[in-house]
Amino acid sequence: MPDEVTPERARWLLIMEKAYRGSVETQFADALYVVPDLHRQSGGGCDLALRGPAVGYALRTDRPQPPLRLGGRTLDTLPDPRASVTKVLDAGVTVLVERPDLAALGRTAADRLLPGVQVIEAHGLAARWPSYEQVWFL
Repeated sequence: MPDEVTPERARWLLIMEKAYRGSVETQFADALYVVPDLHRQSGGGCDLALRGPAVGYALRTDRPQPPLRLGGRTLDTLPDPRASVTKVLDAGVTVLVERPDLAALGRTAADRLLPGVQVIEAHGLAARWPSYEQVWFL
């Protein structure tokens, strides 16, 4: 099996399913900020899977990140998850999305993927789990 875990190189799968988790609380960073450091600590062996609403993080958009209004307060310092995914890709992390999650974002979603994001078939992520030493949910 080509993706089999070897003792020389840890393989960690990081999964993010909840979009904008903690964004209001931190405002200056999202959960993806830690991924390049985990990739480095693993010896370059992390893959990141974006699932469900978090797949939207991997789509290009021409619109700036809009401010969020909660009650009488406007939050305009929320992190830009697309910039975070780009940093993750630049760090050498493989970013995966499953085709059904991508299709749920509209018929043009696949055309708007950030360069380098890989699309895998439905249930392809679960099929890969045995090849990882650790699976983490962010």
